[in-house]
Amino acid sequence: MKQRFLNAFNTLMSDREELLANCRLAQSLLCDCSEIDAELVELGQEIEVVAELARKAIYESARSVVNQDEFNERNNSYLERHRKATERVAELEGLRRERQTKFLVLEGFIQGIERRPLVLEEFDEKLWTVAVETVRVMPDGRLMFSFKDGTEIEG
Repeated sequence: MKQRFLNAFNTLMSDREELLANCRLAQSLLCDCSEIDAELVELGQEIEVVAELARKAIYESARSVVNQDEFNERNNSYLERHRKATERVAELEGLRRERQTKFLVLEGFIQGIERRPLVLEEFDEKLWTVAVETVRVMPDGRLMFSFKDGTEIEG
């Protein structure tokens, strides 16, 4: 298995500069959080607006006679807007964490590649950990190495 890994890894490293460029490109595309951050800002503003509307409705209700059915309907609509916004915030924060994790995984892979010689002659357990996502054993005994950059190489 170790020798097969070395063969697959050395194949992967045959064009290290292109591999690194592709990894950086994948990292910038797959891990970009700018749209998520922008939507989180908008949702934060929405939550503030809804909270202020709810406070004003409560203040009005306390200061004057208000139809209770109308008040409840309006308050429920504020609560629903708030619920939807906070659910979306939680969803986006989860997506942001996933992208940040992908960024770190790819960064570890990139750094592992940058620090290694073009041709490995000995098995390196740390490199295995940073570089290999999975290894599939094919029915005929071949091994398919899936690297963390998405590349698959038979070893």
